[in-house]
Amino acid sequence: MSNKKEVEAYILLVVQHGVEHQVLENLMKFEGVTEGSLVYGEFDIHCKIDVENMKKLREVHDKIRKLKILRSETLIAYERAPRKKGSLKNHHVRKLGHKRVRH
Repeated sequence: MSNKKEVEAYILLVVQHGVEHQVLENLMKFEGVTEGSLVYGEFDIHCKIDVENMKKLREVHDKIRKLKILRSETLIAYERAPRKKGSLKNHHVRKLGHKRVRH
């Protein structure tokens, strides 16, 4: 079985007030979550997920939905730009949609 990370996703989260640090700390414990940040703006947390396949992404996403999340937005990259200087015109991120989770 290959460990090559084929799926790159970004999840933007709105969380309950006052639990931002706790949610971020829990996110970083999940297998596949490689980066996480508290951010200003419409969302509270941004995290990057690198996994082998869509099944693994679904598993991580299901774990995230159990946290104190009010709203989430999932973006899945379908083409990566080269890591050099130059044009980013070949890099696209597809918006999958968002879900509202009630607690």
